[in-house]
Amino acid sequence: MKRILIYLLVMGAVASSMAQNTEPRGVNNSLQTATLSSFRLPAKTYDICFLDGKLHVSTDGMLFAVKVADGLLGFPEIDTALTSIDHQMTYAVRHPSTNLLYFTKKDAKGVSCLFEYYEKKPGKYDIRRVKPYGFSYSVEHPVFSADGRVMVFASDCPIGFGGRDLWYSELKNGEWQYPQNMGRRINTEGEESMPAMYGEFLLFSSDGRSDSYGGNDLYATRLVALEQTGDTVMMFPIGRSAVHSLEAPFCSENDDFGFVVDGSGIGWWLSRDTAGNETYHTFAGRMDCVKLTGVVSDINGLLMSGADVVATQKDRQIASVKCDGEGRFCLFLQPEQDYELTFSAPDHFVFKQQMSLVRTTDNMLYASEKYNVTLLSFDLGKSYSYDDLFNSSVSSELSAAGRKRMDLMVRFLIENPHLRLTIASAYNQSSDAPFCSLLNNSRLRALTDYIKSKGVPLSAITTSTTKPSNAGAEADDEPVMSAAAVSSKTVFFTFSR
Repeated sequence: MKRILIYLLVMGAVASSMAQNTEPRGVNNSLQTATLSSFRLPAKTYDICFLDGKLHVSTDGMLFAVKVADGLLGFPEIDTALTSIDHQMTYAVRHPSTNLLYFTKKDAKGVSCLFEYYEKKPGKYDIRRVKPYGFSYSVEHPVFSADGRVMVFASDCPIGFGGRDLWYSELKNGEWQYPQNMGRRINTEGEESMPAMYGEFLLFSSDGRSDSYGGNDLYATRLVALEQTGDTVMMFPIGRSAVHSLEAPFCSENDDFGFVVDGSGIGWWLSRDTAGNETYHTFAGRMDCVKLTGVVSDINGLLMSGADVVATQKDRQIASVKCDGEGRFCLFLQPEQDYELTFSAPDHFVFKQQMSLVRTTDNMLYASEKYNVTLLSFDLGKSYSYDDLFNSSVSSELSAAGRKRMDLMVRFLIENPHLRLTIASAYNQSSDAPFCSLLNNSRLRALTDYIKSKGVPLSAITTSTTKPSNAGAEADDEPVMSAAAVSSKTVFFTFSR
């Protein structure tokens, strides 16, 4: 089995710049994505979060709770559990260390403010405003690092780069410090919003980046960047690492936002078209997967536009994609799993390859690997002649070499059921015409019986006792030898549509 190893630096999150993506945009089918076409809310979505086993969705003036089962969403109901704490609540998240509930609501001026639902005394809870030191601007959609020491949120603070920006605040001595803008690598003149923590990555929505599929798209960046110079390792704060598009299907020509995950590898995101129609999507699997790219061509170097690339596991299709006009493909596959990749194109042999994708830690959301494939084929209309099919010049019993050659042609027919095979046995070196006819027919019967026994229908086979003219060959091909010069064991094969 071929093992593709992604060798990476084992020194933490190493920052690197990302070259402009020139690969065809693929589809993360290995993440088992699906569209929840039956799930609808009565108003436009304002915010979204996952809390206490439920998906919580804030619309214009109303908060809903949605039960989750096997990644599917149930019927949305008014979120009485959260609105009983504060009926104006728009978003909620738990602090990973204290498990206390943090939530946002808008004040009388429409500014989103952050609050904490804390235990004032045993069994008694109260609400208090959480205001990072010296910061009097909006706090939207806060999320926490795994240790609870960093809070990331969106804000329309006017000293940012434009629109909403992403900011972060550190918790020191029980106080949230003055927030730091994450910088131009993440923030743009457009809107950056709805951050989410996913392992070592920060994910967010942005409508201001040049590599957008259209409108808002989803992006990822490593939380903390490490850079090594000689023996010194320098750690840089959030915002120093490169930003990567989540690509399709997370990104589309519509607005894509609201990425949430439940902690078990199941998550959701939301798309909104230009008419305001919203569609929820779900996914399952690791997002930090392996991006497998390559080119499919034929033996003459012709790029195979439209060739199919399929990944399966235990005979179950996991992912598939068609090559673009330049024969390029792009698949996103889960690491540390075994796959069988199948490459196919009409009138060509199917190529299969066993692969194991292994990944450790790296600074990219998608680890990259390349694999190019050449597909083989019989030329249609060209006559192929063989004189090693039988045990002797006057025999119709297939030789070991003959069975091997026939197995190849059988495979070609099975993989291309739209093709036909013409077999011509034209033995005529003897003046004994009845014997020649008997031998030719016996050979044709032996060949067709063998092909049929392998599962090819007889309707795909035509037989003849007349040597083909090789009319389909190119003008500079060698001319077909005369009957007198042909070995008494020669048989001709021609594939056609």
